[in-house]
This record gives sequence, C-alpha cells and structure tokens, in this order.
Amino acid sequence: MIEDGLEERPFLLDPTAGVRCTYGELRRRVASGAVERTPLRQPRGFAEACLLLAEALALGKQLTFNDADPGAIALAGPGDGEVNRAHMAPRGSLASVSDLLARARSGTTFRLALFTSGSTGLPKKVVHRLEGLTRMLRVSGKHRDDVWGCAYNLTHIAGVQVFLQAFFNANPLVNLFQLSREEALSVLIECGVTHLSATPSFYRLMLPADRPMPWVRAVALGGERSEPLLMARLAEAFPNARIRNYYASTEAGTVLAAPGELFEIPDAMRGVVRLRHARLELHTSLLGEFTASDSVTDGWFATGDVVEIASEEPLRFRFIGHDRDWINVGGNKVDPAEVEDALLGAPGVREARVFGRRNSVVGQLLCAELVTGPKPDEAALRAHLGARMQAFKVPRLFSYVDRLERTRTGKLKRE
Repeated sequence: MIEDGLEERPFLLDPTAGVRCTYGELRRRVASGAVERTPLRQPRGFAEACLLLAEALALGKQLTFNDADPGAIALAGPGDGEVNRAHMAPRGSLASVSDLLARARSGTTFRLALFTSGSTGLPKKVVHRLEGLTRMLRVSGKHRDDVWGCAYNLTHIAGVQVFLQAFFNANPLVNLFQLSREEALSVLIECGVTHLSATPSFYRLMLPADRPMPWVRAVALGGERSEPLLMARLAEAFPNARIRNYYASTEAGTVLAAPGELFEIPDAMRGVVRLRHARLELHTSLLGEFTASDSVTDGWFATGDVVEIASEEPLRFRFIGHDRDWINVGGNKVDPAEVEDALLGAPGVREARVFGRRNSVVGQLLCAELVTGPKPDEAALRAHLGARMQAFKVPRLFSYVDRLERTRTGKLKRE
C-alpha cells in the first residue's frame, strides 16, 4: 500500500445514501483509467457529483453539470452531450494521494460549466476556470483536520466551492443536502463535522438546536439574505464557531465575505467590485465565460442585487434583496425579505415565505406561508407586523404549511 498518510482518509461520507469513499479509493479509480467521460452530466446524487468533479480535476477535462433543468439542456451547446466511452488514464504516475491532489490543483486545462437558475428567463451557461473558482479558498496544513458538512447541491456554484475547499485540503466531505432537521443534526454528531456550509434557509430549518454544538469550528452561509436573528441563533448553537456570511454568484463564484450581515469591499477588490445606484456590480475580469447580455455594460456586470448603505466611512452595506424579488402592491414596492425578517421575530414562527399573488385591483396581493408550532393568533401576528412596518407591507393572506418549498439549490422558492 502507498503510504502518504492520506490513503485511508475519508473523501466522501453520505450516511443517508450509505456511501463512503476514501482518498485512496478515489486515487485508484482515477489511476486505473476506468473513467467514463460524459461532458454533460446530470449526477444521480451528491456522491456521483463529487466523483465527477474530482475526476475532471485530476484529468484536466471539461465537465458540464446540469441538474434536470430543461432550459439548461437546450443551451448546453454542441458536443456537450456527446459520450466518449474510452477510458481516460492520466499521464504520469498517481502513486499517492498527494500526486492526485497536486495534479488537481494545477488545473490548467480543467473547465467547469454551470447553469444559472433561470429565474428571470432561460438559464445561462457559465464556464469557469480553476483560478476563478479558487479565488477565496484557504489551503494549508492548518486545515488538515477539517471535516466539511455541505448542505448545497453540488451542481451549483456554492456546492462546488465547498467541495474544492474540502478536496484541496484532503478533508472529508459530508452530505447534508436536503436532509430533515433531525437527520442533519444526527449526521453532524455522527461524522464529527467541524466546518459547516449551507443556505440561511437550511439553518432556519435546523435551528434552534436542542443543545449547543461546541465541536463545530466554522459556520458559513450564503446564497440568500440572512437576518440578525438568524446570526444570533447561529452564535448560540455553535458557540466556538467562526461565522462567515458569503456573497457568491454563478457568474463569478465567491466574491465577498463578512462576519455578519454587513459587508465591506476589501482593498484588493476595490477596482473590480463596486456599488452603483444601490446595486452591486462586478468587473468582467471576475466572471466566468458566458455570452454577453444587457447585464454587462462597459466591462461591468449588473448583478441585480440591491444593497442598503449602513455607513460611508468605512463603507459598509447589507444585501436587502434582488430586483426580481420585489412585489408591487398597489403601486408600492415591497421587499419580501423585510417582511420575512419581521415574521421570523414573531412568537411561534419558525419559517416564513412572503410572495405576491396576482390581483386585478392592487396588482399583487401580499401573501405569507408560515411554518409554526401551534397556529398563532392572526390578530396578534398582524399587530406584531403593524408595529414594525407600513400597512401595505402586512400580508393580506396567511397560510400554514409543514415545510416551505425550496429550489433545486436549496434556497427559498420565490416564484
């Protein structure tokens, strides 16, 4: 057996699917050349997505991920669906896991194509090089003992970033995606997860926890807006964890990080990240390759993400929503996230989704779906909201559900 200290280290742990793979097993799989190359792949689950990513990195190939979106298949492009069944043995030796990781980290010919969510139209295909995907990765000996829990879909940018952080440090990656609250808490304990990454929706589902989890050293969240109440609950549940809030997009990968809801533009990013008309814009040098559209002007990409300035010196801001999410109620624009924040502060409300329903009189009728314990008194709920916001922001209709619908990426579904 090759002895580099990594052969028996877990590469992938998926307790619910009964899948366990070591770095040694991964190395032997790639070294044997028994890899079926299908550039356009729709993984059958978390484990297959992990293997496909690791193989494409080690072989320096292009991989196109699609997660059953018909629009993405239509836009895949010539050759993306072609199957090459020839075995692809890598050039040179892979005598150790260190060799495998060194080959993957070089990544000069690796390409990963992902698709945007398509929430404002057809999905957009974005091709990334490794250097763009690893912009904010931390790879060093101090991360050798990390165990990453991932509650993202690996066919989307956030899941890919967690995978790379774990893989390049030879850490175990534990699947938490789409688990129930009870399953997720059980897996966190069973697998000894030290680093956790998920959407705010996942954390809202999981918290409050029955007891603190002091062994977790880092908590990352992103993909959606997070409210101060959630950050406070995370601090209680993970008392020894460094909590970081990330901003990322399919077009650019991870761009910004903050210890709470307030972000700053670091000095190194001043020339490529800016705020304009209360919107975040990114320079095209940060982006993957995709067909230019009306969202790119004079070298700047308009993300559509709306911000609120908290202070000018230093410049600090919070994300308050996306252009497409605002709801028109009788000529007044309502940010659903603001109403959800207020609802989550009401007694007994565990989760909330605010959305608009077409109405011939006011344009859109404001509605809310709630996950609660005992059904709250609606008059008290309306009074709670009325004390915190204008009357047109108070939902007209409330409905009560066992769970809120989420997108393929694990975010709260807005449509």
